[in-house]
Amino acid sequence: MEPNFSISPGGAVGAAVVDQLARTKGWTRFFSIILWLGAALMILAGGGMMVFGALAGGGMTNEMQQQFAAIGGLIGMGLVYLVIAFFYIYPALKLGGYSSRITDLINTPNEANLVAALNEQRAFWKYVGIWMVVMMVLYAIIIVVVLVGAGLAAAAGAAGGS
Repeated sequence: MEPNFSISPGGAVGAAVVDQLARTKGWTRFFSIILWLGAALMILAGGGMMVFGALAGGGMTNEMQQQFAAIGGLIGMGLVYLVIAFFYIYPALKLGGYSSRITDLINTPNEANLVAALNEQRAFWKYVGIWMVVMMVLYAIIIVVVLVGAGLAAAAGAAGGS
């Protein structure tokens, strides 16, 4: 549950606070743009793979078809790129929003603008934290699956070799 703070819209924010936050604005805008570009490139690449997979599937040799089928095919890879692109959009929005709220704070240094900027930053870091946990769990699952698979392969090799 989030705390309920009352915001006094006229409460002034010190120049040192505004200066420190203003120094982060360029970097957060830069990373927001990089995330947007990454999402756009992933969407283009994913869409291109899906179109190429749909159009060129019939012209592939049997060996090429077997290779692409083994990894899910171009259409499947294109879908994966589109899903990954989706996950770039939210942090891009939050960093861009933070940069915009910092501009508001520079223009009108009051508590409401400070809280709005910090709220955008909080939302960004919450998203990053959740994804960090998700990735750690996925890595743990992958490690267990690989170890179990290697153990089963070794057991099958030992049983077949005796």
